Amino acid sequence: MSAVLNPLELGRLRLSVGYGTHKKGRPLSPVEVGLLFRRLRDSGFSLEQCAKTARLDGTGIGRFLRVVELPQNIQHLVDWGSTNGTIGFSCAVELARFRSAEDQNAVADSILENGLDSKEVRQVAQLRIRSQRPVEKCISEVLRMRPTVERRYIFIGSIVDGDVEKKLGELTQRERDSVLMTGIDLLDLRAASGRLGRRFFTLTGGERFNSSMKTIGKDDIEARLRVHVEETLRDVAHRS
Repeated sequence: MSAVLNPLELGRLRLSVGYGTHKKGRPLSPVEVGLLFRRLRDSGFSLEQCAKTARLDGTGIGRFLRVVELPQNIQHLVDWGSTNGTIGFSCAVELARFRSAEDQNAVADSILENGLDSKEVRQVAQLRIRSQRPVEKCISEVLRMRPTVERRYIFIGSIVDGDVEKKLGELTQRERDSVLMTGIDLLDLRAASGRLGRRFFTLTGGERFNSSMKTIGKDDIEARLRVHVEETLRDVAHRS
């Protein structure tokens, strides 16, 4: 076991998926859990052995393995529950039903913009498979079933420095998000929330966020957040 997961990884895994962990706060995101389970699987562990290692009563491991197959620009958005700036785990599992990255990205955008829940994502997937219509039309049809639609705005930026990407990959999702949130505060992006991955970062919010985004300018936001991430990682490295 020690050759597959080190003690820190094993402890974080069990704290993230064990009974009652939602009450204490999970150290890992669903994708980070899935990556550890995939490493166990690649080392020859069965689904049952993975569940036993994580001290899970049932298996359910397949759900975690499915979300790590999502495109990388979506993975960092996956969290245990849905918020204005995240994709809930149940939604992410349904998102894995779509056969192309293009469809997955279109539906992920609608989850963030329109707050699609897991049931609605499943409905979109079923329409897409049965009708073979473009996924955008399937999304529109599901949204029309709602009494009202709340509009959200999305900003997606990228990390272009390979060294920064590598350093971000060494952090947990919670640690990366903490770095991003301080940058959001520094830029005074009103009512914005966000998620920071290794290669991408995503900001979401309502009308107040859209207004501040227009005032600052999208290019300036991306450039300044990149600099903030780089400087924060440099400061952390100097202190350690």
